[in-house]
Amino acid sequence: LIDDPDRGTLVTRGASICLYVTRPASQGRDLYLDVDRFLEGRGPDTKAFHHRHRRVCWQESSPQNNFRRVIAAMVEQGEFCNHTVNYLPEFTSTQPLELLLGVLNSKLIDWYFRLGSTNAHVSHYQVGNLPCPIFADDEPNERELSTVADLLAAGLLDDAFDRLSPGVAEPPFSATAREAIVQAVKRIIAIETQRGAIRRVQRSALHPTAQSYQHFIDRLLYAMAGITDAEARALEGRLAQMM
Repeated sequence: LIDDPDRGTLVTRGASICLYVTRPASQGRDLYLDVDRFLEGRGPDTKAFHHRHRRVCWQESSPQNNFRRVIAAMVEQGEFCNHTVNYLPEFTSTQPLELLLGVLNSKLIDWYFRLGSTNAHVSHYQVGNLPCPIFADDEPNERELSTVADLLAAGLLDDAFDRLSPGVAEPPFSATAREAIVQAVKRIIAIETQRGAIRRVQRSALHPTAQSYQHFIDRLLYAMAGITDAEARALEGRLAQMM
């Protein structure tokens, strides 16, 4: 690692990982990587070449009183990460990265993670032990997905949820619901990207429009977990007390 931006590529640090997107680091000094020197002598099947793949990344360390414990973002191809970032490369995942990103940034996961965490670390094994919905192996119903996509585009998220409710009552859950989460995450990423440079204090909350899509994702995940609306409100109340 070097300090000269003219001789290296900017390294993505934990301070750059925000909800769904990366932003300029909020603290610390920028670090740059001499890419040619770093890759010299390393094979393409080693971790050094994971920069060739999209990744879901999360902050390796997050204080127990932080606004969230699990903070995950999509990191595109070509970026290098340092030791303060943990990640899942796309080629190792059996599910769309957008689905995993929506799950990791959900309130249900934040609450669940806090139950078993005793320090500031958000390690690979802890994330690997988090629950994830099981979806059917078939393809989404194209007609139903088109209808849901139109509702998402129009911001009619309650109507979209109602259309998907039958498919999230019992596992394996519908592939249409999985794709709806993927589309909602893509919309959140687009909205958060358009926010551009924002102050550090603003990074703890999504844009209100993006938050409405996050609420849609949260409702689907609650339903998949068998949690009623009343139970979800109680869970979120307990989550607020944990912060």
